[in-house]
Amino acid sequence: MHEVRVESLDKLEALEGQMRLSANAGSLRILFPQEVWEDLISNAPAFEEPVQEELEELDLLKEQLERYARQQSFTSVLRGVECGNSGLEYDLVLRPAGLFAMTTGYHFAPVVGPELVARIGVGLGDDDSVEQAYVIGAVAGDAALAAGDDSLRALSVRGRSCSTSRFEMPPELWQVLSGRLGWRNVETITRGER
Repeated sequence: MHEVRVESLDKLEALEGQMRLSANAGSLRILFPQEVWEDLISNAPAFEEPVQEELEELDLLKEQLERYARQQSFTSVLRGVECGNSGLEYDLVLRPAGLFAMTTGYHFAPVVGPELVARIGVGLGDDDSVEQAYVIGAVAGDAALAAGDDSLRALSVRGRSCSTSRFEMPPELWQVLSGRLGWRNVETITRGER
């Protein structure tokens, strides 16, 4: 096998049913038949690793969410709470003051996939003290955003997307996202949308 590192992309052109890629200051040309090119484009893996800025925003969100809950005198502000029998922990469990307040568990991870959402879901089902959960990632895959149900949601810093609208998320979460982090909106992703 011959491996060549592409340092620069000079030109991409369609020629008689083929795609020609010129790279590395013209020293490399690759010809793709149309079928191969279409297969490459439709099956290209997404970069799922978060960049440093996304990880920093994830950490800031966790810190600001806890700070907001303490400033607003929430009934409960807990860290490191076991998530049922899932073997995982919620990073934060928050319960606002008020008669109809719901207790929300927040689990933060650099990358959120459907398997993690499913494990949190199992834990949420075993837990009598947490009524709803959010799995928040610097990056959350499309399948993770489409997973869950009314009591289990996923949110991604990358793309500022969530499996629920800003109007349906806990007020403390939207207050931190919009006020302290400057988000104007979230892209709502529902099952089967992506």
